[in-house]
Amino acid sequence: MNGPPAELLGIWLHSHEEDTASTLVFRPRAYTFPPSRWRDAMELRADGTCIWHGSGPDDRGQADPGSWEDLGNGQARIAIPGPGGGPAARRVHTWTTDKLVVEK
Repeated sequence: MNGPPAELLGIWLHSHEEDTASTLVFRPRAYTFPPSRWRDAMELRADGTCIWHGSGPDDRGQADPGSWEDLGNGQARIAIPGPGGGPAARRVHTWTTDKLVVEK
């Protein structure tokens, strides 16, 4: 497993307002978001691991481990908890320094 491109490292918050029917959109923690009660977050680490910070069944925050891999040629895949709690591999559609788009 290769590490992620440097611009992917760090904490990304879910910008649910920008989601589409087929994608999830994340922005860096420093991004100016509109008010929201809760934003899930994904922390991507250089060693190929990630942590999904989401809301638990009782609405308290919980952290679940995940992973990601650089597929080369500008492609990456992230495995984060999916519906039902099991890991779901999702392809990173596009990324820039201020926007990460992941396929649902």
